[in-house]
Amino acid sequence: MSTETPKRIAILGFSLETNRFAPICGEREFSDRGVFYGEEITEDARRPAPVINGGICGFFKVMDAHGPWEPVPIAFAGAHPNGPAEKSFFNGLLQSMREGLEKAGDLDGVYICEHGAGLAEGNDDPDGEVFALVRGIVGPDVPVIATLDLHANISERMVSEPDVLISYITNPHIDAFERGEEAAHCIIEMFGGVKPKMASIRIPLVAPSVTLLTAEGHPYGDLIRVGQTKLGDDIMNVSITAGFAFSDTDRNGMTITVTAREDQAKADALARELAIAGWADRERYQAHMTDLAECTRMALEVGQDASKPNLLFCDPADNPGGGGRGNTTYILKSFAEAGVENCVFAVFNDPALVKRANDAGVGATFTATFNSEETNQFSEPFEAEVTVEKLSDGEFAGTFGMVKGRTVQLGRSCLLRLGSIQIIVISIRQQCLSNDYLQHFGLDAAEARVTVVKSRGHFRAGFQHIFPPERIIEADVPGLTSCNLLTFPWKHMPRPVYPMDPETTWEPPAA
Repeated sequence: MSTETPKRIAILGFSLETNRFAPICGEREFSDRGVFYGEEITEDARRPAPVINGGICGFFKVMDAHGPWEPVPIAFAGAHPNGPAEKSFFNGLLQSMREGLEKAGDLDGVYICEHGAGLAEGNDDPDGEVFALVRGIVGPDVPVIATLDLHANISERMVSEPDVLISYITNPHIDAFERGEEAAHCIIEMFGGVKPKMASIRIPLVAPSVTLLTAEGHPYGDLIRVGQTKLGDDIMNVSITAGFAFSDTDRNGMTITVTAREDQAKADALARELAIAGWADRERYQAHMTDLAECTRMALEVGQDASKPNLLFCDPADNPGGGGRGNTTYILKSFAEAGVENCVFAVFNDPALVKRANDAGVGATFTATFNSEETNQFSEPFEAEVTVEKLSDGEFAGTFGMVKGRTVQLGRSCLLRLGSIQIIVISIRQQCLSNDYLQHFGLDAAEARVTVVKSRGHFRAGFQHIFPPERIIEADVPGLTSCNLLTFPWKHMPRPVYPMDPETTWEPPAA
């Protein structure tokens, strides 16, 4: 590339993991996470501690190192997982993409940084809409590469429009940067003449989210690792997306997508082989949760006995990383009423409470109403006397897990004390991804006897140096992201699916 005319590559994307049961996600929610137009994309991607999706940063790194190229940044919008994107915002973003691509003129390639589990008001396939828009403008011969979250729900357009789909292979997702690097290498191969061939097969497996970790010994991780052993001269990429159940779409289900460099038959055969293996292992995708009473007993015991190892309790049912509001009080109320000692609760989303704490000031004591302005059915109000211990603007650079080397923005935040429980309260809804969130307020999960996080599983990468798996307890409480999938009013899910419907059967496509 260095001796040729620099390749002109457009960069754009829409990243929203959508919970159909959560409130509409508007412009403010996207602004909280990051909306970038034009050169803002390039500038942030090359920052030492960027805010933008790590896939874009990885793509820039490889292209910058490979030789002269001309980035053509168009538009990128990402939000913390939420309800469907507001129609006017999504349509406006599409229009910006359309205008930017048309204005760009001739392009040599396009990189799309997408999530893949999106919904918008009146549009159940916004990710496919983005892909189709790009292909319709650049034509059939321009390389189009897309990266996805491994919770993507794969539609027909998401397979037919791009040349290569690349999903994360780790959960917690600590490889977004590397997948962006991979996307760059793929597009460079296409510039060299490779013409990828893609195959995709969906199986009727919609697993509880807590069963989709990729560490050793977990079924999803085991299947992904088998897929990665198949990479080589013939196979360019293997992406196994588990899907996101709470999107409630007609394309829910684990999907195996294989890209061969030249041979369609080899892509077809490998996709079939991995789909059969995934279905054969379906019985391992069963959630095993701990009820609240037992969690409270364990927390009390650990808080009172320093000889026992400390514990981390996670609340996967109110996971902001899946559209949960991050503010249910089931665990907080139970632990407070029981008198759990030396406990840190991270993080609780309540902008109104943060404002009240700021108005009161550090050292003030007042009766706090958690969820004073919340209307979600699971986010019940809870009153308790608290003391304001710290106030913050909520911005810091992460050092662990998914936020390592990245700028985190919590919005105005505070640290409150409720008896022996310290609670970090934030204004920009998100899950607690690492011990950095505690350390920003002068706390440390290693020193607390009990730590509570509102997260399904991404926190594990940011706390693994403190808590081995046996000291992480998954609490069974209600919420918008409950692992008890039978409690949701599904309308679009292609039933039957396993394990909700144990009688589900599936036959692989003919070889």
